[in-house]
Amino acid sequence: MLRTAWAFLKRDFLVATGYRTAFIMQLASIPLGVPFIYFISKFLGNSGNDALREFNNNYFAFLLIGVALTDYLTVSLSTFNTSIRENQMMGTLEIIMLSPTSVPALVICSSIWGFCFTTLRFGMYLLGGLVFGMDIANANLLSAVVVLLLSIVSFSSIGILIASITLIIKRGEGLNVAVSGLSVVLGGVVFPTQTLPTWLMKAGEILPFTHALKAMRLAMLQGMPLLEMLPHLTVLLLFAFVLAPASLQVFRMALHHTKVRGSLSTY
Repeated sequence: MLRTAWAFLKRDFLVATGYRTAFIMQLASIPLGVPFIYFISKFLGNSGNDALREFNNNYFAFLLIGVALTDYLTVSLSTFNTSIRENQMMGTLEIIMLSPTSVPALVICSSIWGFCFTTLRFGMYLLGGLVFGMDIANANLLSAVVVLLLSIVSFSSIGILIASITLIIKRGEGLNVAVSGLSVVLGGVVFPTQTLPTWLMKAGEILPFTHALKAMRLAMLQGMPLLEMLPHLTVLLLFAFVLAPASLQVFRMALHHTKVRGSLSTY
């Protein structure tokens, strides 16, 4: 398993760094984007807004953490789908899927680089935030790490389901856009969810991103311990330990279906 993971990580790293301009631009977008977020927060922020009170009335930190965590959502939804599409176009998907390595191992290993790179970007967001005066002195790092790990698994379960659909219908990009858009709007990236109409706020509570973002902000800005975030963690645990195994089973079924039809390598 470790050798397989290293092989995937090395391959994906070489592919990513092979396109140097794109790789550099992905990193450069953060030191360019953080000042933009800062000045937007100064323009839109309202220290008297009751909805921001639980986040220390700090709209800059509120918005920055929201944007940074969205990176994990984006990579979780797209990395499996992208890996399948790229291997289909290179003609290597059938070889990989017919290897003795288990399907869960292949799915997990194909995403390692994406999450490593996103973690680097997440750290750069926080570092940029500190440069512009974001106060995370009270952050509870244990709570933040646990929330982040559960978030990755929860988001990935949806990404694997989208990849399963892509195996069959060949194009699943629209699903990524739909889930990402709903999560950003209903999850409270730009504004607190309390400002939404009640029915939209209730709809947003179905999404794991809403609970992940709320818990991450509470951990980073209030230093809240895990037990006090139990309602949000419970939702993430359900996605992580119920939907994640189910999504892998659905992926196996989709893979079997494409093998039977002989359409595994078509795109």
